[in-house]
Amino acid sequence: MNANKPRIWATLDPFLEPGPVWGRKVANEQFLRALLSLDPFDAYHFFLATPKQAQDFRMVLAKNWPALAAEKRLQVFQRQTLPQVLTRRLHHCFHLSDCINHPPALARLRNTFSPDIFPITSVTHSLSYPNYPARFLDHLWPGCTPRDCIVATSEAGKSAMKASFQLLRDRFGLDRKRFPQPRIEVVPLGMNEPFPWEQRAQLRQKGRRQIEASPEQCVMLILGRVSPHSKMDMLPVLRAWQRAFPPKTAQAMLVVAGWVDPGDDFPGKFQHLSRNVGLPCRIVSRPDEQAKQELYAAADLFISLADNPQETFGLTLLEASLAGLPVIASDYSGYRDLVEHGQTGLLIPTWGPQDSGDADALAGLIPEYEIQFHLAQQTAICVPDLADALHALCSRSEMRKSMGERGRQHVLTHFSWPKVIQDYLALWDRLRQQDIPQPCPPVPRPLELSYTRMFSSFPSSILLDTIQLRLTKTGGKILRGDDFPVIYAGLEHFVSMNFLRPLLFFARKPQNVAQLKQKLGAVEPQPSDWQIAFCIQWALKHDLLEIYDN
Repeated sequence: MNANKPRIWATLDPFLEPGPVWGRKVANEQFLRALLSLDPFDAYHFFLATPKQAQDFRMVLAKNWPALAAEKRLQVFQRQTLPQVLTRRLHHCFHLSDCINHPPALARLRNTFSPDIFPITSVTHSLSYPNYPARFLDHLWPGCTPRDCIVATSEAGKSAMKASFQLLRDRFGLDRKRFPQPRIEVVPLGMNEPFPWEQRAQLRQKGRRQIEASPEQCVMLILGRVSPHSKMDMLPVLRAWQRAFPPKTAQAMLVVAGWVDPGDDFPGKFQHLSRNVGLPCRIVSRPDEQAKQELYAAADLFISLADNPQETFGLTLLEASLAGLPVIASDYSGYRDLVEHGQTGLLIPTWGPQDSGDADALAGLIPEYEIQFHLAQQTAICVPDLADALHALCSRSEMRKSMGERGRQHVLTHFSWPKVIQDYLALWDRLRQQDIPQPCPPVPRPLELSYTRMFSSFPSSILLDTIQLRLTKTGGKILRGDDFPVIYAGLEHFVSMNFLRPLLFFARKPQNVAQLKQKLGAVEPQPSDWQIAFCIQWALKHDLLEIYDN
C-alpha cells in the first residue's frame, strides 16, 4: 500500500449484472473478478446511478469480496457525488465496461473538477447499432485528451472504430486539431476455463449419455443464440455436410445449444433439415451452466460461423479451446485473432458485400436486428472450404486431438484473465505518461444539453447574483432548531444542514446572491459552486429565503 498517494481504480459500472446471460455480461463479470483477485490497487471506487443501485451493489461486494469490503477498499458512491469526489480524491484511472454511453461525459467532469487528468478507458462490444454514430460523435470534442482510450477487443473492432470516426469527420467536416478523438488500443477479452480440467473425463461421459452419442460418433457442437437473425446462420454447415459426406456414411452428430425464443419454429425446422442431409441433430434449448460444461466435454469439435456485424470478438471460441476442442470458425471479425489457422483450428474464408446500399438508408427506420440480418445474409461463407474442414476433422481423431491441445495452450497463454489484467495495467500506466495540455480545458461537449440556456424562457425571470435575499420566518425556525426542512431522497448531496445552516445564518441580514455564494464558499467541508447555487435556489423554493426588495 502507498500511504502517501494511494492508487485508486474507478468505474461508473457495477460489472455484475442480473438477467439473461450474454457474452458481454460474462466478460464484464469475469473482468471484475480477475481484477479484484489480482488486487493491484489500493482502493476501488464504483459510481452508480441511483441510491438503490448503490445500496444493492454494496451488498453484492460485501458478499463476494468480504475481506476487501471489510478493509473499506471497495467504496460505492452515487454519480451525483462525482464533482466533490473528483475534486478531493486522485484516481489512477477510470475504466468503463462499454464505450457507448458515458466516456465523454465523464471526461467533461474530469476536466472540470479533477486536479489530475486520469486515463479513461472503455470497451467495445457490438458496434453495429444504427444509433451508435451519434454516440461516437460525442467522443470527438475539444476536451478529449491523449489519455482517453477506447479499448477494442479485436483488430477488426479497432478498424471499425477508426472507420466510424473517419466517416463522422468526413460528413461533418471535423478536423483532428479542433476535434481530437480517443486513442484506440486492442486488449482482448479473457475467458475462464468452462470446467476443471481434471473433471473432463467424467463430464464427457455424462454429457455423451445425455445427448445419446455413441462412442464412435464425432460430436460437433454449435453454441450460441439459435437464430439466423443472431450472430451466425447455421445453414451453410448443412450445405457443407452434403458436399463432405454421402448420406449416412459418417459417424457424426450435430448438437446446437443456446438461447431459443419462445414460439420460435426455426430450431425445429433446422433439426429437420439436418436429418434430411443425413446428419443427426439435437437442439438443447437454454442450457444452464452445468449442461454447458457437459456439452463442451462431450463434444469433439466446435463450429462457429459468425456472419453478423454484431460479433466483434468470440468468447465461445475461447471456451471451446479451453475445453480442448479444435475450432472450425469463419474468418470474420475478431475470430481471426483467436484461431491460429491450421494449428488450433481452421478458418473458413468469408466474402462481404461491396456496398451496404439501402441498409444504410433504412437504418433507424426498421429494427436493428433486421438491418444486421440483411447484412449477414450478404456475407458468404466459403462452403467448399467448410466441407473440407468438416471432412478433415470428422475423419481424423488425431488431428482433432492435436489441434485441441494446441488450442487450449494458446488460450491459456494469451487469453487468460491474469494476462488480460496485466495488459490493462500496462495500458493505464502508458496512458498516464501521455502529454496533455495544461490546463486541460473544461469546455462543454458539443452534444451536451445546456438546460439553463435552452429553457431560460420558461420561468418568469432568472435569480441573478445582484438580487438580494433574506431569511424568512420558516428559515429562522429551522436555524434555531424549532423546525426541520423536508429534503427529498436524492437531494442529500446538494442540500444538507452542513450547507443550509450557514446559509440561513448569513441571510439574517439581507445579502445579495453573490455575497451569499462567496460566504458559503468558505464553509468547511467546502461545497462546490454547483452545490452552493443549488442550495440557495432550493432555500428560496421552500420559503427559507425570500427576495428582499427595499
